[in-house]
Amino acid sequence: MWVLIWAALLFSLTERATCQKLAAPPTASLWNITFSTAEITAEKGLCAVISCTFTHPDNIKPTTAIWFKCPTNDRCDKDENIILHSKKPSKAQEGFKQRVSLLETDLTKKNCSVIINDIRENDAGEYQFRLPGSYTYLKKVKITVSALTQKPSVLIPPLTEGEPATLTCTAPGICSGTPPHITWTWRGTGDNITELRDSTTIQMREDLTINTTTHFSTLTFTPSAEHHNMMVTCQVTFQKKYQIEETVTLNVTYVIDPQITGNKMVKEDGILDLTCSVDSYPPSDITWSKNGTSAPLQNYTENAALTISNVTREHAGEYVCTVQHFNRTLTASTVVTVMYLPVILPGSGCVDQAGVMTCVCVSQGVPLPLIEWPLLELNTERCSPTTSVLGSSVNSTISLPVGNHNNTTVECVSRNVVGVVTEKLQITQKGGKQRDISEECGNAVLPWTIAGVSLSVTVALLIYLSTNAYIRIQGKNVKPKEVESTYISLDKKYTSQEEYEVIARRPR
Repeated sequence: MWVLIWAALLFSLTERATCQKLAAPPTASLWNITFSTAEITAEKGLCAVISCTFTHPDNIKPTTAIWFKCPTNDRCDKDENIILHSKKPSKAQEGFKQRVSLLETDLTKKNCSVIINDIRENDAGEYQFRLPGSYTYLKKVKITVSALTQKPSVLIPPLTEGEPATLTCTAPGICSGTPPHITWTWRGTGDNITELRDSTTIQMREDLTINTTTHFSTLTFTPSAEHHNMMVTCQVTFQKKYQIEETVTLNVTYVIDPQITGNKMVKEDGILDLTCSVDSYPPSDITWSKNGTSAPLQNYTENAALTISNVTREHAGEYVCTVQHFNRTLTASTVVTVMYLPVILPGSGCVDQAGVMTCVCVSQGVPLPLIEWPLLELNTERCSPTTSVLGSSVNSTISLPVGNHNNTTVECVSRNVVGVVTEKLQITQKGGKQRDISEECGNAVLPWTIAGVSLSVTVALLIYLSTNAYIRIQGKNVKPKEVESTYISLDKKYTSQEEYEVIARRPR
């Protein structure tokens, strides 16, 4: 009997205890965890943020949070799987220490979000959250680790030649883990790569409210034309093994002084071809003009070629290339010379007076012509020609002792790089006292004689040039012709028709 009573009592107590044990677990609505996403993809070297919130019964006051990394085919909530223990950090696995932290340490706010820095390949797997002494939440979150693909961001301000500028490279991610190593390199048009260190600084920006950090590096330099189109690379290295880089091309606003090329010496009736080149970015506006003209000849962008066919003497002068680049104006100029065949001008001739023959030859040409006296070469040892230059004209005067030169002619030869012209000068006879040419070559008498003749020729030349210029202004083109008759007075004093002769050019 007592045995039955004790048996019934024991069963009753056992049944009551069993019922109480079954009623102890809380309902699902009171213990719940919510993840922003059930699966997270993180890149090597960066970080993973598990964003979550949890609920619990009101009588629970959580003070400690634990995160586990679940092993394959085994329970998560074991001490050897702890990656974060908010009260006892030393309990975390060695590989996770100082890499995992709560984004919100006040658990009463029911925020269980956590950040895992310096993501590695073996961080892939499932993770679980627990409130110790209370409840292990059954839901898990999965992290997948992929290759590093996020590139750094390179910020380039407007670059102008001669003005200091700062480039900024921001590392990918907003992680608060190990600072990355950031390097700058740049490459010009060749294959040479230069690493920049002295002009760079690495800094970071922290946002303590969300426990994130941004790492960036700045490069300060003074741009020049050589930096235009140069490629600059910012390379970021995480954990000394995960690298990613970004390359950008620099665009520098610059302009280099223009250069004029081409043949600046052109023959009459030839082609003038000049090129004005300017190296600039963006392209400059180029204008050709001729000094003394109001309207521009031609307008171009970048290289500007100026071509003029059938060049005349009026095309000679200064040509100006004007470059406009934003608010800068640069110029380059060159002088064009038009070369033409020498012309023997009026005023050339010979006078035989008192046994001394004085010959004057005046020639105009570009380049300046050289005058020769071929028929008198054997006699020039005693008295050499006297030469004077006026603009593009040459005056050559020579005096020699002569005998009877009636009906004798003397040749004047004028030459330059364009060609040669020859003029036969008739000798005019004048009376006078016999003079000793040897004495005159050795004292001042002959030079004064030559000077007097040269002065007369020079005056005549000036009158000719002035008249010719006036005719050109009136729109006429007058050029000396070899068949024209040439008049000259070699002595201002008028005595007789014999002493004031006409020197006529003989036809060749």
